[in-house]
Amino acid sequence: MAKKILVIDDDGMITRTVGNLLKREGYITIVVENGLEAIEEIKKTGSDLIIADIRMPNMDGLETVQHIKKYLENKSKSDIPVIFITGYADSDAHIKAKKFGEVIFKPFDMKEFLAEIAKSLGKQ
Repeated sequence: MAKKILVIDDDGMITRTVGNLLKREGYITIVVENGLEAIEEIKKTGSDLIIADIRMPNMDGLETVQHIKKYLENKSKSDIPVIFITGYADSDAHIKAKKFGEVIFKPFDMKEFLAEIAKSLGKQ
């Protein structure tokens, strides 16, 4: 069965590009633009992998993932692997993000990105 990937990013160009790439690779792809939508999506349908931008307005990717992981823990559900994407290499947010998952810097190489996805999905 195809794996489901939740993509969280407020940049429409990124979500379209990543969403289309993942669909071509055979993944079921759900795209949301913010943390609140992501949390609701996880509650409704779950996911096999989360790809999240670190910097987003209102609730950033780190906060979003912390809320999701707390929800999963409270509901005794399996943890979901996370890949963070960011364009800010100078920020210490990516150091914090490494506690929750892998970090890939934009712009990223598509082959390396897909290899990281396959690796993350293999951890389940």
